[in-house]
Amino acid sequence: MIYGMVLFIILLIGMSIFDLRNVKSFEDFVVAGKKQDFWPVYLSLMTSMIGASATLGVAERVWDIGFPAFWWLGVGAIGLMAQGLFLSKKIRNLDATTLPDIAQKTVGSEAKTVISIIIAVSWVGIVGAQIVSLTKIVQAACGIREENKLIIIMTLVVVVYTILGGQLSVVKTDMLQAGVIFLGIIGTFLYLFMCKNDNCIEIYNNIELLNKEFSSFDLINLLFITGGTYFLGPDIISRNIMSKDSKVATKATLVASVTLAITGLIITFLGMWSLYNIIELKGENPLIYIMNSVIPTPLAILLCIALIATLLSSADTCLVNAATIIEHDILKRNNVWEVRLIIGIMGVCALFVSMTKADIIDLLLGAYSVYSPGIVCPLTVAIIFYKKRNINKKIWFFAVLTGGLLGIIHSYFSIGPSFLPLLGMGISLGFSLLSVLQRPTKKC
Repeated sequence: MIYGMVLFIILLIGMSIFDLRNVKSFEDFVVAGKKQDFWPVYLSLMTSMIGASATLGVAERVWDIGFPAFWWLGVGAIGLMAQGLFLSKKIRNLDATTLPDIAQKTVGSEAKTVISIIIAVSWVGIVGAQIVSLTKIVQAACGIREENKLIIIMTLVVVVYTILGGQLSVVKTDMLQAGVIFLGIIGTFLYLFMCKNDNCIEIYNNIELLNKEFSSFDLINLLFITGGTYFLGPDIISRNIMSKDSKVATKATLVASVTLAITGLIITFLGMWSLYNIIELKGENPLIYIMNSVIPTPLAILLCIALIATLLSSADTCLVNAATIIEHDILKRNNVWEVRLIIGIMGVCALFVSMTKADIIDLLLGAYSVYSPGIVCPLTVAIIFYKKRNINKKIWFFAVLTGGLLGIIHSYFSIGPSFLPLLGMGISLGFSLLSVLQRPTKKC
Protein backbone atom coordinates (compact mmCIF):
# COMPACT_ATOMS: atom_id res chain seq x y z
CA MET A 1 0.00 0.00 0.00
CA ILE A 2 2.78 2.40 0.91
CA TYR A 3 4.53 1.91 -2.45
CA GLY A 4 1.38 2.69 -4.42
CA MET A 5 0.81 5.81 -2.34
CA VAL A 6 4.39 7.04 -2.81
CA LEU A 7 4.33 6.36 -6.56
CA PHE A 8 1.06 8.30 -6.91
CA ILE A 9 2.46 11.33 -5.06
CA ILE A 10 5.65 11.20 -7.15
CA LEU A 11 3.52 11.09 -10.32
CA LEU A 12 1.58 14.18 -9.28
CA ILE A 13 4.73 16.11 -8.38
CA GLY A 14 6.28 15.01 -11.69
CA MET A 15 3.27 16.39 -13.58
CA SER A 16 3.60 19.66 -11.64
CA ILE A 17 7.30 19.91 -12.51
CA PHE A 18 6.45 19.32 -16.18
CA ASP A 19 3.88 22.15 -16.06
CA LEU A 20 6.37 24.50 -14.42
CA ARG A 21 7.61 25.55 -17.86
CA ASN A 22 4.08 25.96 -19.21
CA VAL A 23 3.23 28.74 -16.77
CA LYS A 24 3.74 31.77 -18.97
CA SER A 25 1.71 34.35 -17.06
CA PHE A 26 -0.02 35.19 -13.80
CA GLU A 27 -3.34 34.19 -15.37
CA ASP A 28 -1.96 30.76 -16.30
CA PHE A 29 -0.84 30.13 -12.73
CA VAL A 30 -3.98 31.29 -10.92
CA VAL A 31 -6.91 30.59 -13.29
CA ALA A 32 -5.42 28.15 -15.85
CA GLY A 33 -5.59 30.78 -18.57
CA LYS A 34 -9.42 31.08 -18.46
CA LYS A 35 -9.65 28.70 -21.42
CA GLN A 36 -10.71 25.32 -20.01
CA ASP A 37 -13.41 23.22 -21.66
CA PHE A 38 -16.17 21.19 -19.98
CA TRP A 39 -14.30 18.07 -18.88
CA PRO A 40 -11.34 19.80 -17.19
CA VAL A 41 -13.70 22.21 -15.41
CA TYR A 42 -16.19 19.52 -14.37
CA LEU A 43 -13.59 17.04 -13.12
CA SER A 44 -11.58 19.72 -11.35
CA LEU A 45 -14.77 20.97 -9.73
CA MET A 46 -15.58 17.49 -8.46
CA THR A 47 -12.13 16.75 -7.05
CA SER A 48 -12.05 20.13 -5.34
CA MET A 49 -15.36 19.44 -3.58
CA ILE A 50 -14.69 15.84 -2.55
CA GLY A 51 -12.19 16.56 0.19
CA ALA A 52 -11.81 15.89 3.91
CA SER A 53 -15.44 16.61 4.76
CA ALA A 54 -16.81 14.57 1.88
CA THR A 55 -14.87 11.43 2.72
CA LEU A 56 -13.45 10.94 6.21
CA GLY A 57 -15.70 13.60 7.76
CA VAL A 58 -18.99 12.20 6.45
CA ALA A 59 -18.03 8.62 7.35
CA GLU A 60 -17.22 9.70 10.92
CA ARG A 61 -20.41 11.71 11.23
CA VAL A 62 -22.50 8.64 10.29
CA TRP A 63 -21.45 7.08 13.61
CA ASP A 64 -22.85 10.14 15.42
CA ILE A 65 -26.07 10.90 13.54
CA GLY A 66 -26.67 8.02 11.14
CA PHE A 67 -27.80 8.45 7.53
CA PRO A 68 -28.47 12.23 7.83
CA ALA A 69 -24.66 12.64 7.60
CA PHE A 70 -25.44 12.62 3.86
CA TRP A 71 -26.67 16.19 4.15
CA TRP A 72 -23.13 17.50 4.51
CA LEU A 73 -22.76 16.87 0.76
CA GLY A 74 -26.48 17.00 0.04
CA VAL A 75 -26.66 20.70 0.88
CA GLY A 76 -23.51 21.19 -1.20
CA ALA A 77 -25.30 19.69 -4.21
CA ILE A 78 -28.27 22.01 -3.60
CA GLY A 79 -26.01 25.05 -3.31
CA LEU A 80 -24.12 24.08 -6.45
CA MET A 81 -27.33 23.52 -8.40
CA ALA A 82 -28.58 26.97 -7.34
CA GLN A 83 -25.31 28.53 -8.45
CA GLY A 84 -25.55 26.88 -11.86
CA LEU A 85 -29.13 28.07 -12.31
CA PHE A 86 -28.77 31.64 -11.06
CA LEU A 87 -25.13 32.77 -10.87
CA SER A 88 -22.69 30.88 -13.09
CA LYS A 89 -23.47 32.78 -16.29
CA LYS A 90 -23.42 36.17 -14.55
CA ILE A 91 -20.13 35.43 -12.79
CA ARG A 92 -18.29 34.16 -15.87
CA ASN A 93 -19.47 37.13 -17.93
CA LEU A 94 -17.92 39.50 -15.37
CA ASP A 95 -14.51 38.21 -16.56
CA ALA A 96 -13.01 38.42 -13.05
CA THR A 97 -9.86 36.71 -11.77
CA THR A 98 -10.95 36.06 -8.16
CA LEU A 99 -14.07 36.24 -6.01
CA PRO A 100 -12.95 39.58 -4.49
CA ASP A 101 -12.52 40.82 -8.08
CA ILE A 102 -16.24 40.19 -8.49
CA ALA A 103 -16.88 42.27 -5.36
CA GLN A 104 -14.85 45.15 -6.82
CA LYS A 105 -16.74 45.06 -10.10
CA THR A 106 -20.17 44.94 -8.46
CA VAL A 107 -19.64 47.04 -5.30
CA GLY A 108 -16.24 48.74 -5.24
CA SER A 109 -12.60 48.47 -4.18
CA GLU A 110 -13.44 48.63 -0.45
CA ALA A 111 -15.59 45.49 -0.79
CA LYS A 112 -12.72 43.72 -2.51
CA THR A 113 -10.38 44.32 0.44
CA VAL A 114 -12.84 43.24 3.15
CA ILE A 115 -13.85 40.04 1.37
CA SER A 116 -10.21 39.21 0.61
CA ILE A 117 -9.27 39.36 4.28
CA ILE A 118 -12.21 37.19 5.37
CA ILE A 119 -11.36 34.50 2.79
CA ALA A 120 -7.63 34.53 3.52
CA VAL A 121 -8.22 34.00 7.25
CA SER A 122 -11.02 31.45 6.91
CA TRP A 123 -9.35 29.24 4.32
CA VAL A 124 -6.32 28.49 6.50
CA GLY A 125 -8.62 26.32 8.63
CA ILE A 126 -9.89 24.48 5.55
CA VAL A 127 -6.37 23.65 4.37
CA GLY A 128 -5.59 22.52 7.92
CA ALA A 129 -8.54 20.12 7.80
CA GLN A 130 -7.23 18.56 4.57
CA ILE A 131 -3.77 18.09 6.10
CA VAL A 132 -5.23 16.44 9.23
CA SER A 133 -7.16 14.01 7.05
CA LEU A 134 -4.21 13.32 4.78
CA THR A 135 -2.06 12.56 7.82
CA LYS A 136 -4.62 10.08 9.15
CA ILE A 137 -4.66 8.16 5.88
CA VAL A 138 -0.89 8.01 5.47
CA GLN A 139 -0.48 7.11 9.15
CA ALA A 140 -2.87 4.19 8.76
CA ALA A 141 -1.29 3.02 5.51
CA CYS A 142 2.29 3.20 6.77
CA GLY A 143 1.79 2.39 10.47
CA ILE A 144 3.64 5.55 11.54
CA ARG A 145 3.06 6.61 15.15
CA GLU A 146 4.85 9.98 15.20
CA GLU A 147 1.89 12.05 14.08
CA ASN A 148 3.42 15.52 14.39
CA LYS A 149 6.36 14.65 12.15
CA LEU A 150 4.00 13.14 9.60
CA ILE A 151 1.85 16.29 9.63
CA ILE A 152 4.95 18.33 8.78
CA ILE A 153 5.86 15.96 5.93
CA MET A 154 2.32 16.03 4.50
CA THR A 155 2.22 19.82 4.69
CA LEU A 156 5.51 19.95 2.78
CA VAL A 157 4.16 17.59 0.10
CA VAL A 158 1.00 19.67 -0.38
CA VAL A 159 2.87 22.98 -0.48
CA VAL A 160 5.61 21.83 -2.88
CA TYR A 161 3.12 20.12 -5.20
CA THR A 162 0.98 23.29 -5.29
CA ILE A 163 3.84 25.77 -5.69
CA LEU A 164 5.28 24.10 -8.78
CA GLY A 165 2.51 24.28 -11.36
CA GLY A 166 -0.24 26.35 -9.78
CA GLN A 167 -3.79 26.15 -11.11
CA LEU A 168 -2.65 25.09 -14.57
CA SER A 169 -1.11 21.94 -13.12
CA VAL A 170 -3.95 21.45 -10.63
CA VAL A 171 -6.49 21.21 -13.45
CA LYS A 172 -4.49 18.49 -15.23
CA THR A 173 -3.75 16.44 -12.12
CA ASP A 174 -7.38 16.80 -11.03
CA MET A 175 -8.45 14.88 -14.14
CA LEU A 176 -6.21 11.97 -13.13
CA GLN A 177 -7.28 12.19 -9.51
CA ALA A 178 -10.97 12.25 -10.44
CA GLY A 179 -10.64 8.85 -12.16
CA VAL A 180 -8.84 7.37 -9.16
CA ILE A 181 -11.38 8.81 -6.72
CA PHE A 182 -14.42 7.43 -8.55
CA LEU A 183 -12.83 4.01 -9.06
CA GLY A 184 -11.74 3.72 -5.42
CA ILE A 185 -15.00 4.85 -3.83
CA ILE A 186 -17.36 3.06 -6.23
CA GLY A 187 -15.25 -0.12 -6.18
CA THR A 188 -15.35 -0.22 -2.37
CA PHE A 189 -19.11 0.38 -2.37
CA LEU A 190 -19.75 -2.46 -4.86
CA TYR A 191 -17.54 -4.87 -2.91
CA LEU A 192 -19.23 -4.17 0.43
CA PHE A 193 -22.81 -4.22 -0.83
CA MET A 194 -22.59 -6.89 -3.53
CA CYS A 195 -19.78 -9.24 -2.45
CA LYS A 196 -19.95 -9.11 1.34
CA ASN A 197 -23.60 -8.01 1.56
CA ASP A 198 -23.55 -8.00 5.40
CA ASN A 199 -26.55 -6.52 7.27
CA CYS A 200 -27.66 -4.64 4.15
CA ILE A 201 -31.36 -5.00 5.00
CA GLU A 202 -30.76 -3.37 8.38
CA ILE A 203 -28.86 -0.57 6.66
CA TYR A 204 -31.68 0.05 4.18
CA ASN A 205 -34.24 0.02 7.01
CA ASN A 206 -32.37 2.82 8.77
CA ILE A 207 -32.27 5.27 5.87
CA GLU A 208 -33.77 8.46 7.28
CA LEU A 209 -33.19 12.07 6.26
CA LEU A 210 -33.86 13.45 9.74
CA ASN A 211 -33.75 11.92 13.22
CA LYS A 212 -33.38 12.91 16.86
CA GLU A 213 -29.64 13.47 16.39
CA PHE A 214 -30.15 15.64 13.29
CA SER A 215 -33.23 17.84 13.36
CA SER A 216 -34.87 20.06 10.76
CA PHE A 217 -33.09 23.04 12.36
CA ASP A 218 -29.75 21.30 11.88
CA LEU A 219 -30.62 20.81 8.22
CA ILE A 220 -31.59 24.46 7.74
CA ASN A 221 -28.43 25.61 9.48
CA LEU A 222 -26.27 23.31 7.33
CA LEU A 223 -28.11 24.30 4.15
CA PHE A 224 -27.31 27.99 4.55
CA ILE A 225 -23.93 27.88 6.32
CA THR A 226 -22.29 24.99 4.45
CA GLY A 227 -24.45 25.08 1.31
CA GLY A 228 -23.61 28.76 1.01
CA THR A 229 -19.95 27.97 0.37
CA TYR A 230 -20.93 25.76 -2.58
CA PHE A 231 -23.28 28.45 -3.88
CA LEU A 232 -20.68 31.22 -3.75
CA GLY A 233 -17.36 29.93 -2.43
CA PRO A 234 -13.96 31.02 -3.82
CA ASP A 235 -12.91 27.47 -4.74
CA ILE A 236 -16.11 26.74 -6.64
CA ILE A 237 -16.08 30.15 -8.31
CA SER A 238 -12.45 29.66 -9.40
CA ARG A 239 -13.61 26.74 -11.59
CA ASN A 240 -16.29 28.99 -13.03
CA ILE A 241 -13.72 31.66 -13.83
CA MET A 242 -11.27 29.25 -15.52
CA SER A 243 -14.00 28.11 -17.97
CA LYS A 244 -13.62 29.29 -21.54
CA ASP A 245 -17.15 30.78 -21.52
CA SER A 246 -20.37 31.01 -19.51
CA LYS A 247 -21.94 27.98 -21.23
CA VAL A 248 -19.12 25.70 -20.08
CA ALA A 249 -19.24 27.20 -16.58
CA THR A 250 -22.99 26.64 -16.24
CA LYS A 251 -23.02 23.13 -17.70
CA ALA A 252 -20.07 21.95 -15.57
CA THR A 253 -21.66 23.35 -12.40
CA LEU A 254 -25.06 21.74 -13.00
CA VAL A 255 -23.62 18.32 -13.90
CA ALA A 256 -21.27 18.46 -10.91
CA SER A 257 -24.19 19.17 -8.56
CA VAL A 258 -25.88 15.90 -9.56
CA THR A 259 -22.60 13.95 -9.36
CA LEU A 260 -21.89 15.40 -5.93
CA ALA A 261 -25.25 14.21 -4.60
CA ILE A 262 -24.61 10.68 -5.92
CA THR A 263 -21.09 10.66 -4.46
CA GLY A 264 -22.50 11.83 -1.12
CA LEU A 265 -24.94 8.91 -1.09
CA ILE A 266 -22.19 6.38 -1.85
CA ILE A 267 -19.89 7.68 0.89
CA THR A 268 -22.78 7.78 3.37
CA PHE A 269 -23.60 4.15 2.57
CA LEU A 270 -19.94 3.24 3.20
CA GLY A 271 -20.27 4.88 6.61
CA MET A 272 -23.56 3.06 7.23
CA TRP A 273 -21.97 -0.28 6.33
CA SER A 274 -19.24 0.34 8.89
CA LEU A 275 -21.81 1.37 11.51
CA TYR A 276 -23.76 -1.90 11.21
CA ASN A 277 -20.85 -4.27 10.61
CA ILE A 278 -17.92 -3.01 12.68
CA ILE A 279 -18.15 -3.61 16.40
CA GLU A 280 -15.47 -1.14 17.45
CA LEU A 281 -13.37 1.33 15.50
CA LYS A 282 -10.72 1.75 18.21
CA GLY A 283 -10.17 5.38 17.31
CA GLU A 284 -9.89 4.81 13.55
CA ASN A 285 -11.91 6.56 10.88
CA PRO A 286 -14.53 4.18 9.37
CA LEU A 287 -13.12 4.47 5.85
CA ILE A 288 -9.60 3.86 7.09
CA TYR A 289 -10.79 0.82 9.06
CA ILE A 290 -12.49 -0.55 5.93
CA MET A 291 -9.31 0.10 3.96
CA ASN A 292 -7.09 -1.68 6.47
CA SER A 293 -9.27 -4.55 7.67
CA VAL A 294 -12.19 -5.32 5.34
CA ILE A 295 -11.53 -5.01 1.62
CA PRO A 296 -8.96 -6.98 -0.47
CA THR A 297 -5.45 -5.54 -0.76
CA PRO A 298 -5.69 -4.36 -4.41
CA LEU A 299 -8.94 -2.51 -3.65
CA ALA A 300 -7.46 -1.18 -0.40
CA ILE A 301 -4.52 0.30 -2.33
CA LEU A 302 -6.94 1.91 -4.79
CA LEU A 303 -9.09 3.33 -1.97
CA CYS A 304 -6.01 4.63 -0.17
CA ILE A 305 -4.80 6.45 -3.29
CA ALA A 306 -8.35 7.72 -3.92
CA LEU A 307 -8.58 9.22 -0.42
CA ILE A 308 -5.16 10.84 -0.81
CA ALA A 309 -6.27 12.24 -4.18
CA THR A 310 -9.41 13.79 -2.66
CA LEU A 311 -7.40 15.61 -0.01
CA LEU A 312 -4.56 16.77 -2.24
CA SER A 313 -6.97 18.14 -4.84
CA SER A 314 -8.92 20.09 -2.21
CA ALA A 315 -5.85 21.40 -0.39
CA ASP A 316 -4.05 22.59 -3.54
CA THR A 317 -7.15 24.43 -4.77
CA CYS A 318 -7.64 26.17 -1.42
CA LEU A 319 -3.98 27.20 -1.26
CA VAL A 320 -3.83 28.58 -4.81
CA ASN A 321 -7.08 30.51 -4.43
CA ALA A 322 -6.28 31.99 -1.03
CA ALA A 323 -2.72 32.93 -2.07
CA THR A 324 -4.02 34.49 -5.30
CA ILE A 325 -6.50 36.57 -3.34
CA ILE A 326 -3.77 37.83 -1.00
CA GLU A 327 -1.45 38.71 -3.91
CA HIS A 328 -3.98 40.04 -6.42
CA ASP A 329 -6.60 41.59 -4.17
CA ILE A 330 -4.86 42.61 -0.94
CA LEU A 331 -1.31 43.39 -2.11
CA LYS A 332 -2.65 44.42 -5.56
CA ARG A 333 0.20 42.72 -7.42
CA ASN A 334 0.35 39.98 -10.05
CA ASN A 335 3.68 38.25 -9.47
CA VAL A 336 3.71 34.46 -9.83
CA TRP A 337 6.73 33.96 -7.56
CA GLU A 338 5.11 36.06 -4.84
CA VAL A 339 2.02 33.83 -5.06
CA ARG A 340 4.29 30.82 -4.61
CA LEU A 341 5.85 32.45 -1.54
CA ILE A 342 2.40 33.17 -0.08
CA ILE A 343 1.39 29.53 -0.68
CA GLY A 344 4.38 28.51 1.44
CA ILE A 345 3.47 30.94 4.22
CA MET A 346 -0.15 29.78 4.22
CA GLY A 347 1.06 26.20 4.35
CA VAL A 348 2.96 26.99 7.55
CA CYS A 349 -0.16 28.62 9.04
CA ALA A 350 -2.25 25.58 8.08
CA LEU A 351 0.39 23.40 9.71
CA PHE A 352 -0.15 25.10 13.06
CA VAL A 353 -3.93 24.73 12.67
CA SER A 354 -3.57 21.02 11.87
CA MET A 355 -1.34 20.52 14.91
CA THR A 356 -4.38 21.23 17.10
CA LYS A 357 -5.73 17.87 15.88
CA ALA A 358 -9.25 19.28 15.87
CA ASP A 359 -12.21 17.38 14.45
CA ILE A 360 -12.31 17.62 10.64
CA ILE A 361 -15.92 18.77 10.43
CA ASP A 362 -15.43 21.25 13.30
CA LEU A 363 -12.47 22.85 11.49
CA LEU A 364 -14.51 23.25 8.32
CA LEU A 365 -17.64 24.46 10.09
CA GLY A 366 -15.55 27.07 11.90
CA ALA A 367 -14.34 28.49 8.59
CA TYR A 368 -17.75 28.27 6.91
CA SER A 369 -19.52 29.90 9.87
CA VAL A 370 -17.49 33.06 9.29
CA TYR A 371 -17.49 33.03 5.50
CA SER A 372 -21.16 32.31 4.76
CA PRO A 373 -22.77 34.90 7.09
CA GLY A 374 -20.26 37.55 6.10
CA ILE A 375 -19.98 37.14 2.34
CA VAL A 376 -22.54 34.86 0.66
CA CYS A 377 -25.69 37.00 0.96
CA PRO A 378 -24.15 40.46 0.43
CA LEU A 379 -22.14 39.38 -2.61
CA THR A 380 -25.03 37.40 -4.12
CA VAL A 381 -27.26 40.46 -3.89
CA ALA A 382 -24.52 42.61 -5.45
CA ILE A 383 -24.11 40.19 -8.39
CA ILE A 384 -27.85 39.82 -9.04
CA PHE A 385 -28.50 43.57 -8.96
CA TYR A 386 -25.30 44.55 -10.84
CA LYS A 387 -26.13 47.29 -13.37
CA LYS A 388 -29.76 47.15 -12.26
CA ARG A 389 -29.67 49.15 -9.03
CA ASN A 390 -27.17 51.27 -7.14
CA ILE A 391 -25.80 49.93 -3.85
CA ASN A 392 -25.75 51.90 -0.63
CA LYS A 393 -22.22 50.93 0.37
CA LYS A 394 -22.57 51.83 4.05
CA ILE A 395 -25.55 49.52 4.49
CA TRP A 396 -23.88 46.82 2.37
CA PHE A 397 -20.71 46.89 4.47
CA PHE A 398 -22.79 46.78 7.64
CA ALA A 399 -24.33 43.55 6.30
CA VAL A 400 -20.89 42.03 5.65
CA LEU A 401 -19.38 43.03 8.99
CA THR A 402 -22.42 42.06 11.09
CA GLY A 403 -22.75 38.63 9.52
CA GLY A 404 -19.02 37.91 9.72
CA LEU A 405 -18.74 39.18 13.30
CA LEU A 406 -21.56 36.97 14.57
CA GLY A 407 -19.89 34.01 12.86
CA ILE A 408 -16.52 34.81 14.47
CA ILE A 409 -18.07 35.24 17.92
CA HIS A 410 -19.66 31.79 17.80
CA SER A 411 -16.99 29.85 15.91
CA TYR A 412 -13.81 31.16 17.50
CA PHE A 413 -14.94 32.36 20.92
CA SER A 414 -17.76 29.83 21.54
CA ILE A 415 -20.10 32.62 22.63
CA GLY A 416 -23.83 32.56 22.00
CA PRO A 417 -26.31 29.92 20.82
CA SER A 418 -25.65 27.48 17.96
CA PHE A 419 -27.94 29.43 15.63
CA LEU A 420 -25.83 32.62 15.90
CA PRO A 421 -24.11 32.18 12.48
CA LEU A 422 -27.50 31.47 10.89
CA LEU A 423 -28.89 34.59 12.56
CA GLY A 424 -25.90 36.52 11.22
CA MET A 425 -26.66 35.24 7.72
CA GLY A 426 -30.28 36.34 8.03
CA ILE A 427 -29.26 39.80 9.21
CA SER A 428 -26.69 40.15 6.43
CA LEU A 429 -29.33 39.13 3.85
CA GLY A 430 -31.81 41.68 5.20
CA PHE A 431 -29.35 44.57 5.14
CA SER A 432 -27.95 43.48 1.76
CA LEU A 433 -31.41 43.73 0.23
CA LEU A 434 -31.95 47.04 1.99
CA SER A 435 -28.71 48.34 0.45
CA VAL A 436 -30.10 47.98 -3.09
CA LEU A 437 -33.63 49.15 -2.25
CA GLN A 438 -32.52 52.48 -0.86
CA ARG A 439 -31.75 54.07 -4.19
CA PRO A 440 -33.67 54.31 -7.47
CA THR A 441 -33.09 52.05 -10.45
CA LYS A 442 -30.24 53.09 -12.72
CA LYS A 443 -31.28 54.72 -15.98
CA CYS A 444 -30.25 52.86 -19.11
